[in-house]
Amino acid sequence: METDKQIELVETREIELPSLDITKYIGMKSKIASVKEYEGQFGYYIKIESEVLETIEGKKEPIDIKASNVFGLHEDRDGNIGWGKESKLGVYLKKMGVEHYKDLVGKEIIVQSRTSKRDQKDYLTFN
Repeated sequence: METDKQIELVETREIELPSLDITKYIGMKSKIASVKEYEGQFGYYIKIESEVLETIEGKKEPIDIKASNVFGLHEDRDGNIGWGKESKLGVYLKKMGVEHYKDLVGKEIIVQSRTSKRDQKDYLTFN
């Protein structure tokens, strides 16, 4: 296994990072391409991603632009993992007309933006 190698940079300063104008994607229709389950620091969750809206040239490799949404899952006293009827995920599933989040793949969505409370940046999400 390779270990980290310490280096000394000659001169460092604040630089402008690349940004992307997402306004052209807002209102675009797409479909849900994937739903993936994860276990993280704060428990279980799912990440739902749209189809690729556009592929742009990155510095090293092309970058796929997608909309995404994350929903938390809960664990009950018996160790069952799921969602409540009135939870954000439960309400979203009802709105989309499906019983389980795995049935969301292929459903049509409308791309929107959401401003992150953490870093005040706008991200692509969907209804």
